[in-house]
Amino acid sequence: MKNNTQQNAVEARRLIRTERTAILASHGLPQKLSVTDEREQEDWPYASLVEVACDLGGRPILLLSGLAVHTQNILRDPRVSLLFDGTRDSVSPLTGGRVTVAGRAEKTDAAGHRSRFLARHPQATEYAEFADFGFWHVLPVGAHFIAGFGKISSIPENELVLDHVETQRFAGFADSVIEHMNADHGDAIELLARNLLGRAGPGWQISGCDPEGVDLRCGDEFGRLEFANPVFDSDAVRKTLVQMTRHDRSGR
Repeated sequence: MKNNTQQNAVEARRLIRTERTAILASHGLPQKLSVTDEREQEDWPYASLVEVACDLGGRPILLLSGLAVHTQNILRDPRVSLLFDGTRDSVSPLTGGRVTVAGRAEKTDAAGHRSRFLARHPQATEYAEFADFGFWHVLPVGAHFIAGFGKISSIPENELVLDHVETQRFAGFADSVIEHMNADHGDAIELLARNLLGRAGPGWQISGCDPEGVDLRCGDEFGRLEFANPVFDSDAVRKTLVQMTRHDRSGR
């Protein structure tokens, strides 16, 4: 049985994995926005909008231009915060969920980071090869999760991200699960998209898979299906997807 912190971590990761953008806070203003005391220039907070994906454990992945203010800031000071906002479609935003992840950003050339980001943001493939662009991995030190009025919790890093050994094992078969489902079970994916996400139309496929769910894509539309519980082996992933499809078909 999960304690409150563990349950809050699950809900926070769900929000992080669902959102495709976040607000990035770094240290340093653009030169044209100079402050009176030049010594404060590099310490002043700067917020910007970035596209984001996640690794299998729930750590954020970014694709940043070296020319951007936030990238220059990170090169000086890798400490950042990312605000994932799940309230944008709410008529009362302060009652909705949002989570701020604090961590240190570092450059990454891991193939898994690249593939997961581009699967989530396929349009970024156009500029991912540009010389001034690079992938970054944010290693959290913790998170501040607000689920609504009075529902506030701090989540330590060891609760926020999934176990590294388990996710590394998952990485060994994630691509094969995606390929199998898309090649042999397209009708089931479309059924899940229509009945569980309310996304009608043909052409839905799985674009990403992690221990807590699958990302779906159809053209420029995206959606996410969460598993009831994390799974860490290929048979369990397939069984979970089959169960979701059967439940969807039967309505029970």
